[in-house]
Amino acid sequence: MISSERALILTDGDGAQTSQLLENAGWTAETFTHVDPLVEQLHKGAGVALLADETLHGDNLRPLFEWVANQPSWSDFPFIVLTRRDEGIPAGLDNGLETRLGNVIFLERPFHPQALSNVVGNALRGRRRQYEARRYLDDLREGEQSLQTALLAGRMGSWELDITEQVLHGSEQFKACYGRAADERLLYADLIAAIAPPDAQRVQRALHDSISTGADLVIEYRVIWPNGQEHWLDSRARVLPDRYGRPETLVGVVSDITARRNAEAEREKLMLALATERERTQQALRGERALSGLLLTSVPAGIVAYDSDFRVTIWNPVMERIFGLPSPAVLGRPLTDVFSREQGDIIEPRLRDALAGVSGPIEEIELTTLAAGQVMLESQHAPLRGGDGQIVGGAAFFRDITDRHRAEEQLRHAQKMETIGQLTGGVAHDFNNLLAAVQGNLELLRKRLPDDPQIRRFIDGALQGAQRGASLTARLLAFARRQELTPEPTDLAQLLEGMRGLMERSLGTIVTIRYDLAPDLPPARVDPNQLELAILNLAVNARDAMPEGGELTISLNQMDGSDSRLGLSGPFLRLGVADTGSGMDAETLKSAIEPFFSTKELGKGTGLGLSMVHGLAVQLDGALKLISAPGEGTTAELWLPVSTSPVTEVSEMPPERTDAPASTILVVDDDALINMNTVDMVEDLGHTALEAYSGKQALEILGSGQQVDMLITDYAMPGMTGVELAGKARELRPDLPILLATGYADLPSGTSTDLPRLAKPYQQTDLATQIARLLAQRE
Repeated sequence: MISSERALILTDGDGAQTSQLLENAGWTAETFTHVDPLVEQLHKGAGVALLADETLHGDNLRPLFEWVANQPSWSDFPFIVLTRRDEGIPAGLDNGLETRLGNVIFLERPFHPQALSNVVGNALRGRRRQYEARRYLDDLREGEQSLQTALLAGRMGSWELDITEQVLHGSEQFKACYGRAADERLLYADLIAAIAPPDAQRVQRALHDSISTGADLVIEYRVIWPNGQEHWLDSRARVLPDRYGRPETLVGVVSDITARRNAEAEREKLMLALATERERTQQALRGERALSGLLLTSVPAGIVAYDSDFRVTIWNPVMERIFGLPSPAVLGRPLTDVFSREQGDIIEPRLRDALAGVSGPIEEIELTTLAAGQVMLESQHAPLRGGDGQIVGGAAFFRDITDRHRAEEQLRHAQKMETIGQLTGGVAHDFNNLLAAVQGNLELLRKRLPDDPQIRRFIDGALQGAQRGASLTARLLAFARRQELTPEPTDLAQLLEGMRGLMERSLGTIVTIRYDLAPDLPPARVDPNQLELAILNLAVNARDAMPEGGELTISLNQMDGSDSRLGLSGPFLRLGVADTGSGMDAETLKSAIEPFFSTKELGKGTGLGLSMVHGLAVQLDGALKLISAPGEGTTAELWLPVSTSPVTEVSEMPPERTDAPASTILVVDDDALINMNTVDMVEDLGHTALEAYSGKQALEILGSGQQVDMLITDYAMPGMTGVELAGKARELRPDLPILLATGYADLPSGTSTDLPRLAKPYQQTDLATQIARLLAQRE
């Protein structure tokens, strides 16, 4: 047991038993009959002190009080006072002894050994935490001292700027960098005023950019000292945000680099002089020899030099890597022969411009090379002159920008998809509102017309059209990633088995379906209903790609997300749908998931199938990967995240009630057509409907005292949303049932509500079910 965890016992002579009990529990204990040796051991380190109440009388405890009062700030030493049950708290404690000792625990004697062990154990654990705090403070103090030492050694001053208050704090070395004494006041305004006029605007712009973007500040500038001297400073800083992420403080260091800048200036003068002298001594050298002395293997660009006949004289290692041609195979050959005819036609005009003395701009060209296939290169051509100033050839620089070009293309594609997604999401919301009115009125019309088979067929056809419209909006929202999903742990193998009959009926007898499902797979976290639609969509696409019949293979296995090359990580289930159809070329594959893109003839498809599947996969934190080539079929891979929870068995729920007692229902919607349709459906269900066309009008009705048993409100209304209306309505009538009807598949970002929702368009049975449920909850 280390000394810092010893138990010290102060007693009048009978502490042997207590000491033995502590040692039996595994602790080291030392017994004292006088306070002085106990205090001496406290100075050496201990974990707890046990004081018998008979020792707490008189003035002999003064050394102990002094030790307690002088203990470090991190220390709150624990004392256990052993009292007798019949005597109560010692008189000394009544006179302020408890306050002077501080951390005191009372234990009545006689005590059980376990009670003593528990009390001492708790005290020692608290003491250990105090020692840990001391080590943390020591480490922090040592780190601060090391930082200050490093700053002083590097002659760097530290500074801190409160961005909001514009209050500046700086070290002595910081002030010295601006020519100020240690005790001299230096305000932020003084710092700005000290910047040399040629650099003032540049420094101000750098400070503004760093604060607004969060980028590190790294800048060199000149300042004018009070004595008129000009000094160069190197300032580096970083923005620290507050707890809301807003820029709060700029913290940095500054150093005086005047000596370094002066040395660099002198070195530049010397280098210029040397370069001038070297130029005079090498005028007789030809241009290609002068250039070859500058070409290093570390240059990160392809460099080629050629003479007036286009014959290659220099072909550096980067050119070898880009084009897959070694230098011996190229030197001496005309540069136009190195490339293909088409590529030579692209490059030759630039070569001729160089020989004519024209330095061309940086251009982007696309070439096919032996090493990398299709690559995108940045190129620039310039003339080479000999010692007499005459043009003796040219030079060309090539830099591989394939990765950058591909990343820019992906970014543009992502931005285009996001823009289309926002547009389709808004269109789907408005379309849902229109479909709600159409579908609701058709349902009411079917109830009121005579039982004429032809009329019923017309109405059923119109209802089917409205339902197909609703299906189209669902696909639009899926592409826009705005449909409301209910992800849950799902056994994908069981889901696929459950779809077997549906797949066979949907694909027909000319397509053979084969399943390749790995055993003992974990569940995936998906929305099973939406996933079934996505799988069926992929299967139907595969069927259409095999008009003469073929084989469809559905596979399922577990993979590491990093193997997908889709930016995923962690465990995923890969669900593949592969066909033996015609396949797609690279151009078609590139556009396959774009909305409204379709290779089918007019009227055979919406072009939203793959867009919907892609949107669903991304919204589930997964991805869609398409693999295809002409004549080799197509494989669609859905990468779906593995669930961390097991599949839960769901018991069958009893059917929802749709009947409810006649009630008064307030219907709120700013669209008169939809409001009228909802009112008609409510009244057709046997209820009394009140109409309101804004949140303000609805609140007036609720505040009038008129009977209202339930509120049905749209979400998107000018002036006050349905969620805001619900909050104010609950202030007037806390128990009022409220139903939110919305054309959004999911409410806009930032909207939080626990209100039950009814998605537009809805059927009258859906409305009746929600009304019955909410009114039943109120009873």
